[in-house]
Amino acid sequence: MSRTKIWCLGILACFGAIMAIVADMLSVWSSAPHNMQSALSIDLSSIQGLYVGKPRWTFVLGNYLGVAFLPFHMLGFLLIHEAVKSAGKLHGLVFISGAFYFVAIGAGYHGTFAFIGDIIQSGDSTLLKNVTPYWLAWGLALTIGYIVLCFYLMALILSGRTLYKRWSAALTPLPLMALTAAIVNFLPSDANALKAALTVTGLNFPLLVFFIFTIYVLLSRSNEK
Repeated sequence: MSRTKIWCLGILACFGAIMAIVADMLSVWSSAPHNMQSALSIDLSSIQGLYVGKPRWTFVLGNYLGVAFLPFHMLGFLLIHEAVKSAGKLHGLVFISGAFYFVAIGAGYHGTFAFIGDIIQSGDSTLLKNVTPYWLAWGLALTIGYIVLCFYLMALILSGRTLYKRWSAALTPLPLMALTAAIVNFLPSDANALKAALTVTGLNFPLLVFFIFTIYVLLSRSNEK
């Protein structure tokens, strides 16, 4: 891949990831007391406290930003694929297929937060109970897809057959998520705003970090040629 392509895809992917983080903050963030301990909180009750007093325009705008810009993650995964495909064509195909599935689920899942926010704020306990199974199923699909994809990426990196050094596995999303969860658990109980910011951006921020690192790896390898 040429340096121009790396830069173009990288800039678009990072822009999409940044906008996804903004969408996370608009969709879910609140300084109100909450129950989320990590970004992988998939129980609807874990986000209810975040919507207490939250202005409606924030999660409506977050919905549109998430749906519009989360698909840009596909460009970032194309760059990661470029770095891992040397591990074998089959491994590269499995990874990129899983990545595209994850992005599709993620964009759709983000699109649920607007109406979920309305339901929570309406106080309609019956409706909230009825939609919980659907939201949980979507959350499980996203969470399982994210975890499997990240473990697969770590395994490819640790095989030593990719453009990444083996230590790069520590910069993949799951270790960063674990670090975030640890920080959240050590923060004071009244640090609600900071805890919420760390948890609600916990899926997209690690991806942004790894997209940036991947751009560096690909550009460094390009300089060696």
